[in-house]
Amino acid sequence: MKSPLRRDGFARGVAFFLVLPGIGGLLALAACRWGSPALLWTAAGAVAAGGFLWWNLKPLPPRSRIPTAPTPAPQLLMHPDAAPLAHLKGHRDLLFCIHGFPATPADFRPFLPEADVLGYDLAAPLLPGCGTTPRDLAGQDYDSFLGYVRTEYLRLRPRYDRVFLVGQSLGGTLALVLAQEYCAVPALAPAAVATIGAPVVLNSLVRHGMVRHPLIYAARFLGLLTSSLGAGLPDPGREGEDGNERWLGYRGVYPRFVHSLQVRFPEVEGKLRRVTCPVLVCHARGDRMTDYRNAAIIAAGVGSDRIETYTANMDRFRHIRHALLLYDSQRDRVRERILRFFGEFRG
Repeated sequence: MKSPLRRDGFARGVAFFLVLPGIGGLLALAACRWGSPALLWTAAGAVAAGGFLWWNLKPLPPRSRIPTAPTPAPQLLMHPDAAPLAHLKGHRDLLFCIHGFPATPADFRPFLPEADVLGYDLAAPLLPGCGTTPRDLAGQDYDSFLGYVRTEYLRLRPRYDRVFLVGQSLGGTLALVLAQEYCAVPALAPAAVATIGAPVVLNSLVRHGMVRHPLIYAARFLGLLTSSLGAGLPDPGREGEDGNERWLGYRGVYPRFVHSLQVRFPEVEGKLRRVTCPVLVCHARGDRMTDYRNAAIIAAGVGSDRIETYTANMDRFRHIRHALLLYDSQRDRVRERILRFFGEFRG
């Protein structure tokens, strides 16, 4: 199998040759209508545009440092429920839960009562820069999130007979990466994985016909100008629908972080075959945050011989249909589906 970076490079090459006739047409039109000076300016513009796109999509070297994320003091948290969860009561099985970006472990609090009754400990770390104020995200990216999640997983995994991974949104992507890294290591392998609205593709026009947002192709450049756009905390008095007003996270767009996702996701997708433990893929049709087609890409890509999917139909709601563990209409049935799925692999 080709490496994901080589495959993505091939895709960029295909895109270039698809666009090349159009560029040639523009050059010919410019030469016919405005003469050779316009031809030169048009050619220079085409070269500049191509270089800009290549620079924005160029993969970056992975971070080598191991991030640290000390638990913020309670008075610094945006809300008490944003704190990390560590309900470790001596059970032999662990639910290791990973929240999304830029959310908090509050997503997993509904698991706590039932998890304890069923004999699970539960851990949900607070990812670096989350849960306090958006300015704390400065310097964080996909690599720092993955490094922290990996460190926490390796710290807890040896204590348990079985560890089950639950990830919502980007947390689902990180759960898949942990499975890619450790499924082949018996002492560290997860027993099963459940993803909820997880992305492994943002923009991939050539390979998948998916463009989450055109400006993602310029995210690296935008990140030079600003670390965030519209960043802030949600209005605590906001009116909601279906319970979405309870969401705890940051508002806004974070170009530097998004760029790190765009350049890392091809590798995640390319290594899905390494996920050989049982996988449950949950996603809502019409998800406005993560393209629903990601669910099919994950289900088709993983190497597990036990794959289940759960599709939520939330067409009657106006919210983004993304955080299924948050919504009143979905959270109980999704939680029950996950715990029932995990229960089959507890020995």
